[in-house]
Amino acid sequence: MKKYLLLMLLFLAALPVASQEERIDTVIPKFLINGYFFREMPKLPDSEQTFSGLKDKEGNRLLAIGLNVDLPKSVIRLAIPREQVHNADQFLNGVNMMRTMQELTQANVKADGTFYSPKAGEPFPQFCEKDMDGHIWTNDSVQGHVMVLNLWYSGCGPCRAEMPELSTWKEQFPDVMFFSATYHDAELAKKITDKHHFTWTHLVEAKDMMSWIGTEGFPFTVVVDKQGIVHYAVHGTSEEKRAELLEKIKEAAFPKSISK
Repeated sequence: MKKYLLLMLLFLAALPVASQEERIDTVIPKFLINGYFFREMPKLPDSEQTFSGLKDKEGNRLLAIGLNVDLPKSVIRLAIPREQVHNADQFLNGVNMMRTMQELTQANVKADGTFYSPKAGEPFPQFCEKDMDGHIWTNDSVQGHVMVLNLWYSGCGPCRAEMPELSTWKEQFPDVMFFSATYHDAELAKKITDKHHFTWTHLVEAKDMMSWIGTEGFPFTVVVDKQGIVHYAVHGTSEEKRAELLEKIKEAAFPKSISK
């Protein structure tokens, strides 16, 4: 028994100060379920569930769970009042953003799980999108140029992490037209791209393009040749994928001459 008590004391002493205090006036919950905050996992009704991890700007984390049925009143009574939750608005905004992204990215996903996205060898689809300055870009705007398009959103950590490196591509290929596209408005897109030194031309409120993500996830990068044909397209990012993308941009920008 003494050994158990000693271990508990050592465990409590190792907790961060913020956790011991847990702030006198607010609480850091563990779960956010259908818009309600909880310290512990309540007993939930049978339902399809979605799970996602969220964190606030201070690094506090919780698990967000979405059910396709309403929570019973007996469970709601156990919830922490919103005004008592530390950074409640940040967590709720995160849930709303993820819900919006799910609606946009899966808008065209069929019952069998398939969806349309630009593929190598196919003409790049018709588009008409505006950039952060309000300038309108269409297929005619890029005619005769190699184009690279990168789809991202603010909640995608890998998207933000690769932005500084992507900016160097613009310097390597000055004749290539580089675009990014997001569903965010110009104000938020500028804040993020400035912070991460992303120097491409940024298309905003490009909601139709978000459906090309489908079930594959962000980022999504497409290389289009001078004839408007998709040369290469890839979901996700990694050092290997970015190296492959660079090679594909080179191929499209400097096609090999046909041997006579």
